[in-house]
Amino acid sequence: MADEKRGSEEQGKNRPRRGFRTYIALIVVLLVFFLLSGVVFVAFRIGLVDRLLSSMAAGVASETMIETPPEYTYEIPEIVVNLSNGSSRRFLSVKFYVGFDEVKLEEELERRMPEIRDAVLRILWEVSIEDIVSIESKEDLREEIKQTINDLVESGQIKGVYFWHIMIQ
Repeated sequence: MADEKRGSEEQGKNRPRRGFRTYIALIVVLLVFFLLSGVVFVAFRIGLVDRLLSSMAAGVASETMIETPPEYTYEIPEIVVNLSNGSSRRFLSVKFYVGFDEVKLEEELERRMPEIRDAVLRILWEVSIEDIVSIESKEDLREEIKQTINDLVESGQIKGVYFWHIMIQ
């Protein structure tokens, strides 16, 4: 019996204690926590998190703001006007299409083309070279034409203005 006690005591001495294992596990968990905290801190400091969050937000915003293309388009005949440049003789040539979804709008566009053309001419008569040089100014022109045509038509709404060309001669 004494031998059995001695054998079990020797086995107990060779086995690591339970408290020691818990202590090692706690140290490993704390090291991992501090390591991850350091990585997150560095990511914030260099702006990586801000860029990631803003790109995710932009991706969500662009997915929700994607418009479907219009079902129908209608060609507006080319319009040529003198540019308001003072003494120089320059011309602006614009050809574009309008996009819409209501099929009955095409008939109204054909019927009211003289009014639409006149309204677009009034917009273009005010344009100077400086007004159409930048992308932003062309987008402004696109929106102004779209709004003007939408104010004239009653059978639906123009979804977009699609330039075929804008040419200065």
